[in-house]
Amino acid sequence: MQWKQIRYRLEWIGVRALTSLIPLLSRRACARLARFVGSVAFKMDKSGRRVTLANIEAALGDEYSPAEQLRIARKSYQSFARTMLDLFWAPSLKRPGGEKYVEMIGLEHLDVELGKPCIVLCAHHAGVEMAASACGLHGYRGTILTQAFKNPLLDKYFTEVRSCTGQDIITQDLSMLRLLRRLKNGELVGLLIDLNLPPSQAATVIDTFGMKMCATYTHAILAQKTGARLVPMMGDPKPDGTMRAIIHPPLEIPEGATGQEIAQIAWNFLEKQIRAKPEQWMWVYKHWRYRPKGSTRRYPYYAHESGKFEKLVRALSEESGAVRR
Repeated sequence: MQWKQIRYRLEWIGVRALTSLIPLLSRRACARLARFVGSVAFKMDKSGRRVTLANIEAALGDEYSPAEQLRIARKSYQSFARTMLDLFWAPSLKRPGGEKYVEMIGLEHLDVELGKPCIVLCAHHAGVEMAASACGLHGYRGTILTQAFKNPLLDKYFTEVRSCTGQDIITQDLSMLRLLRRLKNGELVGLLIDLNLPPSQAATVIDTFGMKMCATYTHAILAQKTGARLVPMMGDPKPDGTMRAIIHPPLEIPEGATGQEIAQIAWNFLEKQIRAKPEQWMWVYKHWRYRPKGSTRRYPYYAHESGKFEKLVRALSEESGAVRR
């Protein structure tokens, strides 16, 4: 217990040091440092590199050669490093002229003047942290759902940084009720939609890159209960340290769509963005933990069969059939 407390404190000191040092860099220097850190991490992280390459090979192996897959993997690490360094730098956006570093496109899609709530859909995509901060800087403030850290000191710190431009940060504890209440008040809510969940939790199964993914569908449930618009937002970091934050038009959701169908529509849009710039997605994450029983489709090495997963797939199939009838 004592060692864990010491480790937590050391982690906190390291992160605080980065917070003090990174804002001293120019945006161009920050981008260069991210490329260096990402390249080093890719070489050193043997386990993560294996997951990354397995994911890319399973999802994009028919489209890219092994050499191209390696390039995508390395740049994915660099993109993740850039995203984290940009988060440390984000409080500097509040300085005079800070808004010039982020070009905002499509802000009108976040307007809630008609009284209809809005859910901003994000993913583990390059630039998502700075895009969220930039939205707050332009007055589009709302509630962002994040995952809690095991280290409570880090959890408190990241909450402070992410809320530097006025965003409200909450974790999963009683999150559904809190998000429902805020949407009904006409507030903005931001969610990551590419999170995996065990089949025993509030999860659904969607088709992604030709594979089954057990994923969250909190956004779909909230949309069903509140009629909220689902508005995708992506980041697009530039080599000079600047970035474009792109807010897309609301997704078109058919009337009467099930939660699983809504989640699939949202993913279909996201997959198009990932395919266009695959190096900007976080491939190091174990996205495909469950492999359907008897499937001949190529899955990453870590995927495994699960009785609970099969049960969920059957339940969703029966629900879809009942809706069609």
